[in-house]
Amino acid sequence: MSASKLPRSLAVGALGVAAVMLMTGCSADPAETVDEAAESLAGAVSSGDFSSLDFASGDAQSLTSAVENLHEHLEEITPSVTPGVIALDEPGEDSPRPVTATVPLQHSWDLSELGIEGETWSYETTAELVYDEEAETWAVEGTPEIILPDYSGQEALNLVTTGADRGRIMDDEGRAMVYNRDVVRLGIDKSRLAEDGEPADAETLRTSAEELAELVDIDAEAYAETVVAGGELAFVEAITLRRAESEVTATEVEAIPGASSVYDQMPLADSRDFAPLLLGRVGPVTAEILESDPSLAVGDTVGLSGIQSAYEETLRGTPGMEIQLEGETLYAVEPEPGDDLDTTMVPRLQNLAQDIADEQDTAAGIVAIRPSDGGILAAASHDPEGGYVPIATQSTYAPGSTFKVVSALAMLRDGLTPESSVECTDRTTVHGQEFGNYSGFPANYLGSIDFRDAVAVSCNTVFADAWDDVTSSEVHDAAMDLGLREDPSIGVPARMGSIPQDSEQNLHASNLFGQGNVEASPLGMATVTASIAAGETVQPHLVVPESEPAAPEDGLSAEEAEDLRTLMTDTVNFGSLESMGAIPGEPIYAKTGTAERGEGDDAYSHTWAIAMQGDLAVAIFLEEGEFGGSTNGPLLQEFLEGASAIL
Repeated sequence: MSASKLPRSLAVGALGVAAVMLMTGCSADPAETVDEAAESLAGAVSSGDFSSLDFASGDAQSLTSAVENLHEHLEEITPSVTPGVIALDEPGEDSPRPVTATVPLQHSWDLSELGIEGETWSYETTAELVYDEEAETWAVEGTPEIILPDYSGQEALNLVTTGADRGRIMDDEGRAMVYNRDVVRLGIDKSRLAEDGEPADAETLRTSAEELAELVDIDAEAYAETVVAGGELAFVEAITLRRAESEVTATEVEAIPGASSVYDQMPLADSRDFAPLLLGRVGPVTAEILESDPSLAVGDTVGLSGIQSAYEETLRGTPGMEIQLEGETLYAVEPEPGDDLDTTMVPRLQNLAQDIADEQDTAAGIVAIRPSDGGILAAASHDPEGGYVPIATQSTYAPGSTFKVVSALAMLRDGLTPESSVECTDRTTVHGQEFGNYSGFPANYLGSIDFRDAVAVSCNTVFADAWDDVTSSEVHDAAMDLGLREDPSIGVPARMGSIPQDSEQNLHASNLFGQGNVEASPLGMATVTASIAAGETVQPHLVVPESEPAAPEDGLSAEEAEDLRTLMTDTVNFGSLESMGAIPGEPIYAKTGTAERGEGDDAYSHTWAIAMQGDLAVAIFLEEGEFGGSTNGPLLQEFLEGASAIL
């Protein structure tokens, strides 16, 4: 844990207490007035306004300055000060000594205004009062030690925060995927470039910044601008590197004027490219976050994306605090570590999915779900442009013929069965728009065929012709019952897709085979597949919820799921994924899809494959490919074979 001083300010002002003098003209008996005098003293120590007191030694201005010095680095908090049991010393009538009183003062600082809830810093000081018999007044011995024990009046209290250990992100087996690892922060320390207290000029700063940026391979011009614009004596970070993996040596850094290495710890996964879009990253708090969370301060570390951001309150913990005087700790609150967070991720499966996605030269997304409980085991995204785009969990596309399993559910509910006879024509027209099958469609499946065969060979016209049998609202309901819901709660931001309820005629016909204006994400189609495998509507999650989500009132029935599995059987038996039959293990049910986009020379196709095997459901998407079977099929086979070895 690291500790950093947080500069704070406090203006100590009077509390508006009535000017009650440490004196009384009402009685010559000091015992009757000492309580009132003690209360006045306590009020003055609390407020820092001693102007109403009489002094046997010291003066009001010195004590006021002492209180102001003490509070210099604290927030605007005022201690509550109350007198304890007073010890009165009354000498005999013949004694030349005056009557004196020893007043214990109980100081209590409510630290909630410093963001430390439920904590109070308490201590006791002792004050001496001297009674002036002639004036019938009490005067105080004005030493700074009535404010704080052993206090000289010159020092300032410092508030030092101690960071809490951040909670870990756990995998499906309860092992930590993300926890504190040793890092080194490299940057320009502008104080090291200052001379005789004068900050370095812009040209000096720019030269050092650009040299460091080139060493660590970041944008030199942008970093130089950041360094120049930073505080006059600030440390401006360039990059944070894992110490175990850093190829930059301390000698190389030290050779650059003003460059500095700060050794620290940061919650990190095994590697930089392990599920960054899901796990998220941790970094310095931003100005926007500071505005929304007053408990944070500049220099604090928070989750900025993914799970780290979504579960910031759970993972962050509560920082500790020390109140120090001249380096000595007067009061301390120990930090409370953040709570660990359980997920359903299987790291080896995630790496497998990511490796497959990264091998593609187009945008790709792969999602694997455990149907039995909805746990997301892997979700990998690949952006060929090198960006961090959540293709797997948030990007939606036309799902092509994989959507036929959704439309098929609506058609089954309309009276069809897998063995029902349907008419597969080469072409069909709906409201002036002609629809046809893909190039190379097997002619022996034209004419009257079983519905299960129409799905296996992916006959578009069978589905387009159903436009007048099932409504877009019924297709929407089927999608919802297969888990393709519009408000998923998986633990991080996510989108399933968009299934319009008001599409009609030719647009509705196009939607029925996954073109038109229906869209789904890889997460959405993996959820559809998982629901069919589970025999009920699956509600996927990446972060294990505290309680089981309420089951939908309606949903997919076991009988409907069995029919859908029957419809997905022959894709592997003799359809576009015939090679899947060689994969060992439980039976594989699958469907491929190709969604044509663009026109003319700009035409291209989204390609899909969805499959289930045992307690595993997967969807694989490529933004540009040939066909779902030829392009995505080999990737699906690689994934299922790898998953079999892992699971």
